[in-house]
Amino acid sequence: MKVTTTSFPSVFETAFGNTENSSKDLLNGLKLKKDETWYLVGNMAKRGGINPGRITNAAPTEEDYEILFKAALLNTADKVQQPIALTMGFPFSTYNVYKTAAEQFLSKRHFLIDYDTQTYNTKGSFKKAMFDIEKYEVIPEIVGGIIGLKKTINEPQLDNFIAISFGFGTIEGGMATGDGLVHRTCFSSHGIRYAINNLTRELNQKHYLEMKNEHQVDDAFMKGSIFTNRKRIDLREMRKGVLTQYYKEVVSPLMRSYFTDLDFESCEKIYLMGGGAYYKELTDAFQEEFRDFIPVEVAPDPEKLMSIGYLYNSLRISDNKPQRSVGLDLGNSSSIISTFDDDHQPVANNPITL
Repeated sequence: MKVTTTSFPSVFETAFGNTENSSKDLLNGLKLKKDETWYLVGNMAKRGGINPGRITNAAPTEEDYEILFKAALLNTADKVQQPIALTMGFPFSTYNVYKTAAEQFLSKRHFLIDYDTQTYNTKGSFKKAMFDIEKYEVIPEIVGGIIGLKKTINEPQLDNFIAISFGFGTIEGGMATGDGLVHRTCFSSHGIRYAINNLTRELNQKHYLEMKNEHQVDDAFMKGSIFTNRKRIDLREMRKGVLTQYYKEVVSPLMRSYFTDLDFESCEKIYLMGGGAYYKELTDAFQEEFRDFIPVEVAPDPEKLMSIGYLYNSLRISDNKPQRSVGLDLGNSSSIISTFDDDHQPVANNPITL
């Protein structure tokens, strides 16, 4: 079965003013209502907002979580049948704290979403959609990543390996064997945000950043440059410095603390996943440290693996119904939705539009 992934930036901002005809489609024109307030979400917030952001590692009881969750559900409307089976996750650092709250949130089952189609449709209007979640599960992020990796990489004998996921808020790691996850090796610590905040402190010594928040600096960090006070500042050398520091001060000590020589001996490979795996400075540092005794490889489409793993878990709990399965990774940088792509999939039971 082919998997389709859709993503949008995990940011939002209160909507003010006219937003009609400002986007090409729903994904880029997300505008929805919570309580009595309208919000721009994702790319719409980045284009039309002034200070789009969100709380990092938000709890399921906070509005950040609900707004991004509903925005993600809207993007499944034409891809799955209802009722759906849904899997989501949290880093180990918050998993035990948030798991029960997330299950209570999902147990509401019926989610009514007010949204505006005028952002991308000249004949659009304010609409309501109802989504029905029949089955759900909340699992650790790294478990989702490992499932996604196994389903993505065509290696039938892939048993013993170490998975490291670089996220914005956290870095996750653990060792997988043919028997399952080795919990002794599982950890969660500071993510790429650690390096971004160090870069921000350095920039503030010399430049006026126009009160940019950490999500806006994250975008600049990825691009390798930032535009402020009518000047473009090259960030590549600074980025290399803070990522090298991040590896030495956070990543390398974690690897020494949680994995023994016996673990490395028994593993076939270290797989790097998460959006941070695209930073060559980090992957080079990993390969430099481990090149003499274990291969290091960046997983394909590393930022999608958690969501894909959640999708396959949803397939399991849905009694093998791909047309009803959804994997949702509400990340701190991007939110990624995975569904199965079936050209012959009936869509008669899509969300009820009111």
